[in-house]
Amino acid sequence: TFDCSSRSETLLFAFQLPGTVWLLCCVSASPCPASPSQGKRSSVSQLPVVEMAGVSEDSVLEGELTCSVCLELFQDPHLLACGHSFCLRCLEGVRKKAQGSRFRCPECRETHRCSGSFQKNYKLANIAEDYRRRGCPAREPPPPVPCDFCPPGKQVAAAKTCLKCEVSMCAEHVKPHLERPAFREHPLTEPLGDVKERKCPEHDEAFRYYCADDGVCVCTACTVEGRHAGHTIKTLKNAMKDLKQDRLQPQLQRAVRKLAQTEKELQKHSKHEGAAQRFVEEAEQQVGVLGEQLQEQLDGFLSALRECVRAHSGTGPELQENLSRISQDRERLQEAHSGIETLLQENDPFRFLQEYHTAAKRLSSSLKMRLCVPDWPTVEREELRESMEARVEEFESELRLTTNDIISSVCAENDEEEAEEDEEDEDFEEDSEASDDDEDDEDDGDEYDDNEDEEEETTSEEEVPLRVRKIRF
Repeated sequence: TFDCSSRSETLLFAFQLPGTVWLLCCVSASPCPASPSQGKRSSVSQLPVVEMAGVSEDSVLEGELTCSVCLELFQDPHLLACGHSFCLRCLEGVRKKAQGSRFRCPECRETHRCSGSFQKNYKLANIAEDYRRRGCPAREPPPPVPCDFCPPGKQVAAAKTCLKCEVSMCAEHVKPHLERPAFREHPLTEPLGDVKERKCPEHDEAFRYYCADDGVCVCTACTVEGRHAGHTIKTLKNAMKDLKQDRLQPQLQRAVRKLAQTEKELQKHSKHEGAAQRFVEEAEQQVGVLGEQLQEQLDGFLSALRECVRAHSGTGPELQENLSRISQDRERLQEAHSGIETLLQENDPFRFLQEYHTAAKRLSSSLKMRLCVPDWPTVEREELRESMEARVEEFESELRLTTNDIISSVCAENDEEEAEEDEEDEDFEEDSEASDDDEDDEDDGDEYDDNEDEEEETTSEEEVPLRVRKIRF
């Protein structure tokens, strides 16, 4: 009992609904001159309605993705040694304003060298970019729930729903629940349109628990009799909490990791495509030098050289096919990432469990699929050399020296760069395989796998990781 006659305050307390379900509630207590013996709640607006304590998940996420210097969403975030991330332009501005050879972290004030380089926070950049691209649209408000007591055709929107009476009432018809002592123990909530769906059809009782063995919502009677007796039973709130923590959070982390791997593949694709294009440009430049020297006599030879260079440069449809496969992986993982975030934003346990079992198998299948590791095409150097030399032989002997110099310049290889790229490919393949093995181990140890075990889909992209081959210069 709280004396609210002299002050206004917000009270945090716990109460127990039937079925041993404890709720943490927030009640706003306003100055009330009426005595406790009156036992009335004068209006809907003055009713100390019980609501779940919490904050908007979108606002929390946006706060985590906001740079503390410019107070905007991260743009190209980079990481300091102390662990805090800021926009690159913000860090550059802080470093320029620093006096001496060291500057302080805007967050924790730890000092760092001005001469040091900043490491990009790829994961944070990907999450911020995805958040910015999606715009995090607010959920559409649910349709109004009609009052169950209003006559047909004249129904108005309900103001409250009584969980015990299982009816929704407008502001006029809810007055007895507010004023009469007989209804004082009836829990009132915001209007609910699916009250009947929350009842057990067999025992005509409200769903209060979740059977982890069968993956369904059950009532109190189901837990002591019938096919759910002896099963692992949890409250709806605890079941939602466990599924979010044990399943969706790890899957979200896996999606982030695999998205990062996909971004690396796209960066590699851009690197190889640019290298191939540079090869073509350099070859054409050398051929142009040769054309200036030979003038009109070499028009046909120059045309043949250009055809050889393009035919053996590795810029054909194989690169576009690799881009298509990598893009498909990214789209699939982005869809899984968005689906998991949508489930994590759901706060209604009943709707969450319905949506979870609809999407769980699809999300699990999407995340189990191995990423495509393309087989990068190589420049067919030997064939290019033979083709060019065959055409050189058609010219007179005095031109051979000039043409051989051009060919050697076009087809020269950089052995040191080739060795470094091979080492990078091996490290990336080892990291990718180790990550997939760790994720498979996580799936084997989850307590909800009994409801979701499916044979992993096998496709030509998943069975055997493709060996990466580079274009060398």
